[in-house]
Amino acid sequence: MTSNGFAVIPIKSQKMFQRFQLGQVVLQCIRNACEELADGDIVVVSSKFAAMAEGRYVNLKKIDASPKAKSLASKYELDPPLAELVTRESEAILGGITGFALALSKGILAPNAGIDRSNVPHGFAITYPKDPKDTAKRLRFYLLKHSSKAQKISRLGVILSDSRITPTRLGTIGIAISTSGFKPVIDFRGKNDLFGNKLKVTVKAIADQLSSAAQLVMGEAAESIPIVLIRGYKADFNESGSLSMTIPFKQCLYIQGLKNQ
Repeated sequence: MTSNGFAVIPIKSQKMFQRFQLGQVVLQCIRNACEELADGDIVVVSSKFAAMAEGRYVNLKKIDASPKAKSLASKYELDPPLAELVTRESEAILGGITGFALALSKGILAPNAGIDRSNVPHGFAITYPKDPKDTAKRLRFYLLKHSSKAQKISRLGVILSDSRITPTRLGTIGIAISTSGFKPVIDFRGKNDLFGNKLKVTVKAIADQLSSAAQLVMGEAAESIPIVLIRGYKADFNESGSLSMTIPFKQCLYIQGLKNQ
């Protein structure tokens, strides 16, 4: 699949449900697809696939719910063991609806703190990687070290991605949980638009948009495509001075706008 001069290449994997060496498996899957990493590639990996490699799956039957979790479960009609996981994984819980608590986890605002019960055996759930930024960084270093010696690679990006819903919109898009090796956002503030007006707030979410491109071929069900190569996109591989992908609650339009109602 190509768009605006870059390719989106799906990479299949066999079903995994055990700890594994993420870099080794990602690289082997790429080679099984008759591909080799090239200079300037960006490797998008499902955050849940990365979490599986770290053994971040949990048997819900073995989880005892705390009083706080039981209160959360009662409020939003959650299974108490799932509510316990949400409380453990959350930095803040902002609200919710039946079946879902809206929680901040690893800097991401997500239903049930990003905990997922799909693509794991029945009765299990999977969380985000323990430290997504470190996971992305270690994966990038491994891929650089073990890539084909036939082609020298100095520019390589990694994204850990997930699917996410957005306010007032039906369906999911891709979002970057963490990145390594390139600038995840590009600041357009101070530049002129077509009519010479200076842009005041525009910051382009490069990593999130690439995650959405990858999501088109990853799928959401039984596609078994947890890895995507983005090839030919002209990213800024100089991470120096990169802006953070996240902003404080006090600067978030949605949170502050709803809070002030």
